[in-house]
This record gives sequence, C-alpha cells and structure tokens, in this order.
Amino acid sequence: MTSSSPRHHWAVTGTGVPPGDTLRQRPEPDLVLRCHRRLRGPYTGGGALLRVVVPELVEHHADLVEARAIEIISLAPDLTPLVPIAPQTLTSLASRAERTRFYSVARTLRLAHGVAELLMDWARLTRPEGVVVEFRELDDADPTDRELVGVLLRRCDPEVLTVVAETEGVTDDELGRAVPAYAHRVGRPARAARTLPADADPAQAFIDSDGTGKDPALERAYAALPADERARRHTARAARVAALAEPGTNLGAHLYHLEHGTDSAAAGQAFVEATEACFDSGFYEAALDIAYRGRQLYGSERPKAYWNLTNKVGACLSYLRRGEKGFSYFAELRAGSTEPEIHMNSCYMMAMLYTRHLPKGMHDETRAMEWVNTAIAFADWNPDPHRRVFVGAFMRNARALVEMHRGELGDALALVNEAIAMTDADLGPDEQLLHRSVLRYNRAQILAALGDHSGSLQDYDVVISRDPDYGDYYFERAGERRAAGRFAAALEDYAEAVRLSPPFHEAHFNRADLLRELGDEEGALRDLDYAAVLDPSHVDTFVNRADLLMELGLADQARADIDTGLALDPENPNLLCARGTLLAENDEQGAYESFTAALQADPGYVAAWANRAVLVYSAGRLAEAVDDLDHAVEIEDSAVLRANRAVALHDLGEHRRALADLDIAVPALADEDPDLLYRRGASRYALGDTDGACADWRAHLAAYGPGEPSPFTVQIEQCADDLFDRVREPESAA
Repeated sequence: MTSSSPRHHWAVTGTGVPPGDTLRQRPEPDLVLRCHRRLRGPYTGGGALLRVVVPELVEHHADLVEARAIEIISLAPDLTPLVPIAPQTLTSLASRAERTRFYSVARTLRLAHGVAELLMDWARLTRPEGVVVEFRELDDADPTDRELVGVLLRRCDPEVLTVVAETEGVTDDELGRAVPAYAHRVGRPARAARTLPADADPAQAFIDSDGTGKDPALERAYAALPADERARRHTARAARVAALAEPGTNLGAHLYHLEHGTDSAAAGQAFVEATEACFDSGFYEAALDIAYRGRQLYGSERPKAYWNLTNKVGACLSYLRRGEKGFSYFAELRAGSTEPEIHMNSCYMMAMLYTRHLPKGMHDETRAMEWVNTAIAFADWNPDPHRRVFVGAFMRNARALVEMHRGELGDALALVNEAIAMTDADLGPDEQLLHRSVLRYNRAQILAALGDHSGSLQDYDVVISRDPDYGDYYFERAGERRAAGRFAAALEDYAEAVRLSPPFHEAHFNRADLLRELGDEEGALRDLDYAAVLDPSHVDTFVNRADLLMELGLADQARADIDTGLALDPENPNLLCARGTLLAENDEQGAYESFTAALQADPGYVAAWANRAVLVYSAGRLAEAVDDLDHAVEIEDSAVLRANRAVALHDLGEHRRALADLDIAVPALADEDPDLLYRRGASRYALGDTDGACADWRAHLAAYGPGEPSPFTVQIEQCADDLFDRVREPESAA
C-alpha cells in the first residue's frame, strides 16, 4: 500500500516502528529541537528553531524577516538585532509601570501562524529538497511550543517541511488535536541511556541536565542527596547558567535552579520578574505556572512580592477564560493585606471578571459596578497626586466599560471624557502615551456604538498617529470607515492591519464581507479561504463561504463547507437553511427537514420560513406555503415576502388578501418585476374591479415594450375580448 498523501510524523514514546512498515518509518531529522520548558520556558523549541532560520534568511531574504518581525522578536527577543526594521508600538515601548494594555490570549496562536508561514518560505528557499524538523520533549513543553507545533502540523506542506512531533498521546489542545489528523503514528526508537564516566556523579548529572534527565538512575541519585547539599548544588548551577547568559534561561533553567537553591530572596525576585515578563508578552500559561511556583517560595511570609504573584495568578486565570478560579486569589489579596493599592487592583479585577472575563451566563453588571466604584474610591485617595490621576483615570475607564455593557453609552462617554481631561491636565504632551492612547481608543469605540462615526474616526486618527505600527487600530478604524461609507479607505486599513500584524483571522473575515458587498467575489473568497485556515473552528467563516460558493454556483464546495460547519455547530440555522437550499432541487424531503431543523433552532429565522414556503409551494402545498410566509412577514415585513405570499394566496383564490399584499409589493418592486402588475390585475379582475385590472395589465404590457411579449398575454386575452381591447388602448382612451 502507499500513502494517499504526504503526512507529518507523530512519534509515540516506546511503541516502536511496526515491522515492515517502510512507508511510516521515522525520517532522519535535519534539525532536532528540544522543547522542555525547564530549559528556556515559553518557545524553548520555537525560539531554537528561529535561531537557525533567521540568520539563514536575513542575508538574502531580509524582506521575509522584516515581514515577520513581530513573530521573530516575540519568540526569540535575542534576534532583534537581525531584524531589519523592528516594529515599535507603544505597548512594546512602554515601561512596566506604564502598561495599561495587554495582549489577547489569542496572540500566541497568531504568532504560531506567522511562524508557520515564515518556515515554509525558509524551507522553499534554503532547503529545496525538503527539510525534516523534529520536536522532542513536547510532553514537557510550555503550551506555546505545543500550540506552535500543532499549527505547523496543520499548516506546513510535508513535501516541503516535514514535522516530527514527539509526544506521548492525544490531549485537548492544538497539538493533541493535530497529531492524529495530520501525522502518521510512528514509534520513537529507543535511545541508549547516557553512559557516564566511572567517576561521574549521577546526581550532579541530573542537576546539570537542568532537571530534564529521564534516566531513573540519575533521578534516584538526585533524590538521595541530603536536602542542604541538593540546594547548594542547585545554587551553584544557577550561577553557571546565569554566567552563560543563554537566551531564555531566565524563564527556564535559571528559575528552576533558584527555586530549589539556597537563596530564597533572589529566587523570589527572579520569579516576580519572570512572571511579569511572561504576562507582558501574553504568555499567560507560563506566567501562571511561574506565579504558582513563586508563591510557594515564601512559606508563611507575605511580602509585597507574594501579593504581586497572587494578583498575577488571578489575572492570568481571568485572561485564560478560567476566571471562576480567580475569585479565591482576589479574596486572598483582600483578606491578607491592608495596602490600598492591593485592594484597588483586586477590586478592579473583580469588576473585570463580572463584566468581561467570566462566561456570559455569569456576567453581573451590578456587581461589576460595586467593585469598580470601590476601585475608584481607593484610586481617588492615593496620596501621590500624579499616581492619583493615573489610577483614577484608569479606573474611570474601567467603569466606562461596565456602563457600556449595561447599555448606558452616555454615562460611559462621560467617564472616558473625564479620564482624558484628567490625564491631559496632569501630564505633559509626551507622557503616558500608551495610557492616553488607550483612553482615546475606548472613546472611539463608545462613539461608534452611539453612531457618531465622524467623532469615532477622529479619535482613531489620533491614536494611529501616536501608535502607527499597532495593527489592531487599523482593523478597528476599517470598521468605522465602512460604517461611514468610506469603502476604499476601509480596504486600505484592512490591508495595513494585515501587514502590521501576525496572521489575523478577523481582518480577513471582515474584509471578505466588505469585498463581497462591493462585488469582488473573487477577493472575498480568497480572504474567506485564508480565514478558514487561520481558524478552522470559526463557524461563521463556513457560513459566509458556503453562501458565497452557492452564489457562484459551486455547489459541491458549498456542501463541504456546510458539512464542516454543521460538524462544529449542528444546530446552526444558517447552515441548516443553506443545506435545505442545496437539497431542494433533488431531495424535497431532505430540504424540508433541513429548513424545519433551522426553524427549530431559531424560530425567528426569516430565510428558513421563506425558503420552506417556496419548497412546499412548488410541491403544490399552497396552504402550508401561506402559513410559512405568514410567520415570515410577522417577523420581518417586506415587499418581497408579501409578493411571494400574494402568489400563493392568488392560487388559493384568496384574492382579497393577495390584493392587500400586492398593494404594498407593487410600488416597491414593479419596476424590477412587472409581472407583479399582472398578478395584481388578476386579483382585481377576480374581485370585479375591471378598471383596476385594465390599468394594471396595461402597465404590465407597457413594461415589456415592443417586440418583447409578456408571458401572461394569453391569460389576459382569456379574460374577455372587449376587456383585452381596453387593455391594449392607450391609457388616455380608457
């Protein structure tokens, strides 16, 4: 047998390669990358890979390096000197004390997609015969590396770049979902245990492996060390690691040894700094792990550093959508400290939990208001006047978010205006630029919600002038420019957002919608194709692409998208309705069932009522068609729906109801559909209004013009010869 398509390789520890299975033999790797988080923390493997890739590209393909500057610097900050033009956003330039904007939890996924595209370019240009990259120790890797390798398995063409992922089994994350879908299952060949010299110290060998050794003999020797000796050796190893100054070890090996060493004060400070660094980079899982471990260093003591770590645990849980678990940490802050700043930050985070970070069903804007008002009270009593302005403006901005979620847009606008006025009065023109830009950005969003597109665009223009390399601002302004009817400018902003950002699903999804509105189906389809690659779990991408494919007559491709979308969301009314539309031609019962399922999922879905009405009308079930259209018109009264209902009513002989619908439909639609004039004439004739019938039929025939016969000429002739003559007469002679 032969493989139907090239695939990557999933190396499962200890299974061995099936005898005789030459197709699934593990390939010899060109690059072997260790991913154990104890070595270099987040992106241990990804950073090591870029340290090979970027130097090879920069000499002859610097444009590729420049285009992926954000991804490179995020994974391997030590490569910054090699990046031709590094992006300079206010977020990246702000000091830690000035940070008031933090990255989305989705940022690492966007980084992974950008790295995947960079690696494919690298492989094509520098390894034309193909390259095999092996990632080891993924079961001990930070989630950033696991996510990255999962994306590489999905995105990279195995004929160009083959990934070997060494992992124990399937888990519910990006890597765990990718390995069975995109990789052959092969065995990991047994590796001979490391042979130590006869006089070697196995316990020291384990410590020198930075705790990554898997040899049971080394682990036993390490465990047998007296506690004080073990701690002393860890401290000595920490010093050696620090002296080597290898990239990333301050988030990996150095922390590990300090954690188990003799200097708890140095360890505590290092853990705080590492937590802050990971949090600022958006590596929230790593920040959470380090903060958990850092808290354990303090035993029963509760210095300021302990509370800092505790706050970061709660914040990370919030950002990681596990906010319910954060309550106890914020409660611990309030119960264990009398510091006003600690209480203020805890109250702020509680407000954000209730208004933003908890699952929708747990949102409680009243509680959010209680907590944010308390935070404002603490902020306004800060003894430092400049600090009082900074935190006071920040907390008012937080309350504005709560007011927005309560639907009180006017109050939200007043609060943000107050915060802007406070900071403008207290600060020089070049101070706290990030904080002030965030305030302007938030005001732009509120003004947009109020329908003030001009005011919103003015604020977006200001924040972009201050922070021109921040791609998300262009994305937001594109939406406002579109709302204001400035379509060409909106497309320019979408293009800039794409250029400045790691691969950005929302930018392509939204731009596709605009392109389709402007008639560029080909461009819209390109964006939707890419959006589906970036986020194959986004149901609306498949909804929109299926609809576009159906419009383009590509039924088989549309059907595939409908099936994919329904696998993600089996009760999605849009997809169920689309499936009904595809089935209508050849499978009446299946179409009827799909439309019915769509209505069960959403009884207010007008398209499903209308489409099912067309289906049953075509089957001769006129009363059912009228009933479905009654529901549709009740939900969304429109001339088109009334015109369709009038046809069914006419055929049922209910001319009075048909005429009532046509009196509404004809003025709106007759210019495009003159046959409606014939139908209204027919209903008028049936009701004895011959003058009205003649007028409608005369207008109907005139709309077709000379040499273009009406399809209803015979029906009109059948009414009566003298009446037909009257229809043929000029209107002035009637």
